[in-house]
Amino acid sequence: MNKLTFSGSASSGGARLLLTSLAVLVILLLYTIIFAETFGWLLAIAYISCFMAAFIGWAKLAEPRFSLVCDDDGVHYHHRTGSWLLPWHAFTYSAVPNFAGQDLAFIGFKITQFDVILQNIPLRLAVRIMTEQRPLYFEAIKQGCAGGQCATELLKEKDRFATAQFQYDGVKAIFAQRMQRLGELCGFELLVPINTKTADAHDWCQQINRLRLTQLHLDT
Repeated sequence: MNKLTFSGSASSGGARLLLTSLAVLVILLLYTIIFAETFGWLLAIAYISCFMAAFIGWAKLAEPRFSLVCDDDGVHYHHRTGSWLLPWHAFTYSAVPNFAGQDLAFIGFKITQFDVILQNIPLRLAVRIMTEQRPLYFEAIKQGCAGGQCATELLKEKDRFATAQFQYDGVKAIFAQRMQRLGELCGFELLVPINTKTADAHDWCQQINRLRLTQLHLDT
């Protein structure tokens, strides 16, 4: 099959931002050398802004070109700290999560087999995902507790987690518990951040779901 790719990561615009900030920096250097009599605070702010823009542009370039890639094996998620593979048989569908009446900037996957993720996910990626999704996770817990009394209990995380086949500890155990609680609170255990229009995200999910059904049919 031909690969299906989605470039919904934050990598877009990185090269343009980096080149533009470097060009402005060169202009500032020339101005400072030729015309500036003193190095005032306005010039300092301009330099700081250029360096910050250059750093953001570089950070964008460090992101993978495609955040989601679908092929014969399943759905691949690529992040600058690593990647995971979700086989077609390991989830039932994908959709844009809706929370408190609003679509979230994520694509969600309804997982049926935790082990396919937990066995192979790099620890750095697991930590990064939990860090990036922390605000969403806390908000989901808050909304899931009508009186706010259960939030403390839900935030407790054990350092061991067991499935029917394997046992996990440390980072993977905490990651698994978060997957489980996200599934209970917003309907999806695995979330991928996207940087695109909501309509495009819904279309991506439809394409992924159609491709999943096609691949499962071919495998039978």
